[in-house]
Amino acid sequence: MASINRGTLPANFIDSVNSGMRLPQPEPQYCFAQMALAGRIRAMALEAQMEDAASFLRMAGGGEPVPPGLDRLIRVADALPDAVMAVDKFGLGQGDTIKLRRNIYDGGGYTEADREVTPDKPTSTTGLTIKMEEVPMVLKEFEGPFGASEVQPYAIRDFDARYRANKDELVGLVKHHLSRDYIKWLDTVIRDRFRATTNITYADGVPNVLSFTAGGGHHVNLDLITRARQAVADREWQPFANGRYALLVPTVFQVQMIGDPDYRALAAQHREQNPLFTYLTTAQDVDIYECSTLKTYAAGATVPGDGNNVPAGATVYEGLLFGPGGLGMGTGQPPMCYDADDTNYGKEAKVIWRALHAFQTTDNRAIQRVLFQA
Repeated sequence: MASINRGTLPANFIDSVNSGMRLPQPEPQYCFAQMALAGRIRAMALEAQMEDAASFLRMAGGGEPVPPGLDRLIRVADALPDAVMAVDKFGLGQGDTIKLRRNIYDGGGYTEADREVTPDKPTSTTGLTIKMEEVPMVLKEFEGPFGASEVQPYAIRDFDARYRANKDELVGLVKHHLSRDYIKWLDTVIRDRFRATTNITYADGVPNVLSFTAGGGHHVNLDLITRARQAVADREWQPFANGRYALLVPTVFQVQMIGDPDYRALAAQHREQNPLFTYLTTAQDVDIYECSTLKTYAAGATVPGDGNNVPAGATVYEGLLFGPGGLGMGTGQPPMCYDADDTNYGKEAKVIWRALHAFQTTDNRAIQRVLFQA
């Protein structure tokens, strides 16, 4: 039996967490984690001066077949470029900061008369200052897995490692569980960074979640989607390279929308495309994907950005409509395996993952939350 240490557990967890000859366990697609990891692949491709992630992975892999989990990330990277912008040029010190810079555009006088040169009016010699603003990303240390109230390692007794009489290879089993824990954590962190915006569009144009009373009937519809899309477009935020925005919706979306004849017509005619997450359809210039890890607010929960509690008997669902560039993720060190110093005289191995990351909502103008009720 191979020992469980930093050499036998891989340094990076990208492969599918549902692999191997085991009974299937229900798992989400982890849309947000996929976008984050796809952003890292895109950053590597751009640094290698490759025009797309698929070409970069073919070159890096020497033409070898790409594993299914990695192939999915390539498609996400090329279909939704910069959904999560990745920066990997950090040092390894906790607190290291990278400042992302953004141009500030100001000025005036955009009429024909304002810019016309006339002989009796000399051109000013007073210079204008080009302005920039900075968005900091601060590197922090993270680790897992998590027990009831704190980070705790996975423990494997040496007796189990030597004498366990089943088909599970323990190194692969620990890798699987560490991978799953990291991906689920990353998915939640990225999702909550998307939710940090206060840009909200409510079903039926109601002013806040207090209108979502029991039996209120403020369900999702095409009007909600088009108003959310208008809000992003009115902020002049550009869509993805394919000319469309992305909308992530919870699983209840299909249940509520199936009664809308216009939506049924869209769904029946939706274009075929490589599967990213669960693609549903395209409404005007908004691609709609199903995502089961979006936030749901039960009765009594406070909805951030709204500030009110969900009324009794109501459940509030949240979708996210966005373009590129609203979120940033930095990596100083990808997830790596670490052994505990205490092995109880070689009788027990204890293992955690640890990573150095920075997360930031770089521009909430790229993101619009949509809220509706069950």
